[in-house]
Amino acid sequence: MISVSLVPYVSNHDLNNVSIDGFAYRDFCLQFKAGHPWATKKAAMMVGDGLKGNNMENVVFLCVPASTRRKNTRRYQRFSSMVCSICGAEDGFSYLWRDSDYKAEHLSRGHYNPEAHTSQLLINEDKISGKKVVLFDDVCSSGHTMQAAIGEIQKHGGRVAIAITLGRTVHRA
Repeated sequence: MISVSLVPYVSNHDLNNVSIDGFAYRDFCLQFKAGHPWATKKAAMMVGDGLKGNNMENVVFLCVPASTRRKNTRRYQRFSSMVCSICGAEDGFSYLWRDSDYKAEHLSRGHYNPEAHTSQLLINEDKISGKKVVLFDDVCSSGHTMQAAIGEIQKHGGRVAIAITLGRTVHRA
């Protein structure tokens, strides 16, 4: 599996001594998470252009669901459609979801609270089984959420070929 992060992301805990570029990348990620059209379009072009030219036959593009259905729709529905129209993958926006909303709790520096993720990921097995998957998440801090999604996809017969995150949390010393 190939794993790619497009920009560095600085968490709240590490905002001291951040470069101007660091603040710009952080703002881009936050604007994407909020569903702002300019950030959605920019991210879709970055991901779609990166995938374009590869054989996308039998490939499903999935986004790791956000903490609530409302956030998930705002953040990913248009984005997923745009990425797939650029690269030719099957739009799997509706194939992976959470059974309930949960309170997002982002911890850094290796701390993980499994109780923070009280909802389970659900998947449409008929749409995933036997297919290659490109999996996308907005920001990766610990990798636990991405790993849970990969496990769920594999359990239902899919194979994650590429895992992409818009931002990867970097920690300053």
